[in-house]
Amino acid sequence: MHQLLVNIKDDSKMDILLNFLKSLNYISVEEIDSKNISLTDEQKNILDERRATAKSEDFTPWNKAKKQLKFKSK
Repeated sequence: MHQLLVNIKDDSKMDILLNFLKSLNYISVEEIDSKNISLTDEQKNILDERRATAKSEDFTPWNKAKKQLKFKSK
């Protein structure tokens, strides 16, 4: 199985694409919402521990961090 993440800026175009994809019998469309995402207790504990031990000086501002990202091309 393959998964694809698509970002669409125009809502009207998104509706058209979504309806088309739903019409195909070999594609399932699943809308992901942050309310639907669940973490295990172990994952929650890890996140809680990281938040408790995090120091502000260890953080990199997003505008600096995104400049450091490198993208692979196919």
